[in-house]
Amino acid sequence: MTLPDPGRFDSLDPDRADLWARYGRPDRPLFVNLVGLRIAEVRVDYCRLVLPFRNELLQSGGAVHGGVVATLIDTACVPAVGSGFTEARPYSTIDMHVQFQGNPGTSDLVAAAWVTRRGRSIVFCDAAVVTDDERAATVASGRLTFKVS
Repeated sequence: MTLPDPGRFDSLDPDRADLWARYGRPDRPLFVNLVGLRIAEVRVDYCRLVLPFRNELLQSGGAVHGGVVATLIDTACVPAVGSGFTEARPYSTIDMHVQFQGNPGTSDLVAAAWVTRRGRSIVFCDAAVVTDDERAATVASGRLTFKVS
């Protein structure tokens, strides 16, 4: 799965851009901070996150834990889905399929997520994780479904 061109997604209006700029700030006790995720870019129906490598993300075999990669995919979809609303709405992941495709080694990771279909109460999202080095190797891809309340 290749990452889409962010330019094909509309920029956020200033209010929504400000809202998503606060997501994952270190002063807020959220799971994204525990893992170390950072937002790189949010547009309407699109998000790109960065996860800097650190040894605590490894499993005993020496590879980045699959749960970390799955977390990156799921979390990248949150701003992608939420950026399409003009006001905050509750939503949650109801289905997630992840395909692991490679070992990232000790590289930082980049995840991109984008909405593929938006209904009134269901939103579909695709995501991909690649290494942030000269290889830009695909680590995993995912397809997720979100229920909007």
